[in-house]
Amino acid sequence: MANNLVSPPVVPAQLNTEFYNILDLALFKAYSRDSYRATFGVEAAAYDPTRVRKSWFDSTVDVSDPSNVAVYRVVAQDQNGNGILRQMVMPAQEAATINLPGAIRYPPYVVTPTLATRGGSTLNAIYLSLESDAQELMTQLGGTGLQQEELPSYPASYPSDEPRRQWYFLAQGQPVNVGALLFTRNAQGVGAPGHWDVSSPQPVWVPDLPAPTGEDDTRPPRSMPVRDLLPNEQLYTGMMGILGVVRTDLKETADEASGVFTPDDRAMLRMIYLAIGKL
Repeated sequence: MANNLVSPPVVPAQLNTEFYNILDLALFKAYSRDSYRATFGVEAAAYDPTRVRKSWFDSTVDVSDPSNVAVYRVVAQDQNGNGILRQMVMPAQEAATINLPGAIRYPPYVVTPTLATRGGSTLNAIYLSLESDAQELMTQLGGTGLQQEELPSYPASYPSDEPRRQWYFLAQGQPVNVGALLFTRNAQGVGAPGHWDVSSPQPVWVPDLPAPTGEDDTRPPRSMPVRDLLPNEQLYTGMMGILGVVRTDLKETADEASGVFTPDDRAMLRMIYLAIGKL
């Protein structure tokens, strides 16, 4: 994990309100693929279909031993639908990594325009490349004879700040332009997976089939770890079975959550009774 991917557990403070969401107890920040990219400046790893979705990660766990585990508390429901806190144990390596649905977004391949010319006409920058990139690609494809493309009758003219050239090498005895190969390799974004087909003299880049994105995965995600409840907090089940937290020290609202008849309830019934009596 890169050094800047930091996500330690942070115990949230108690809210000064009668009710709040169980996510207000969360120890970690939850990420989407977009928010992860915006926060850390890198793309999250591809979705792993062998795991369930997981929107959080703990950068403090010890992953030095594959047998290490991490232990957390999570909100669950008992057989009667009441909220409870239970223990969740998982491999430390899983705790340290996220598993976000969605397709990886590869950065676009940008070809910088050039002022280089040949015979008075500007060269097409797609066919230009750095010598280091040309050497690397030639080695990868098993080519030979790296050199610049030159036409004696129409010599190329390069500005002093243009490091690229029209490099080519021989693949199975046939010349191939490096810039054009780089352009096709990165057509779906820089780093998009694929492989070279070298069954013919002209190498062809073949993109890999789309990887699973997890967007159709219906399995429940990994639960979010939460802090322990404070003495003046308890879980309650609200409308549609949604779990929440209630402050028991805020008595009237706590009574409403538990079904106790409150002074406000009595006042409302009194008003209804008086109104009916006047009919």
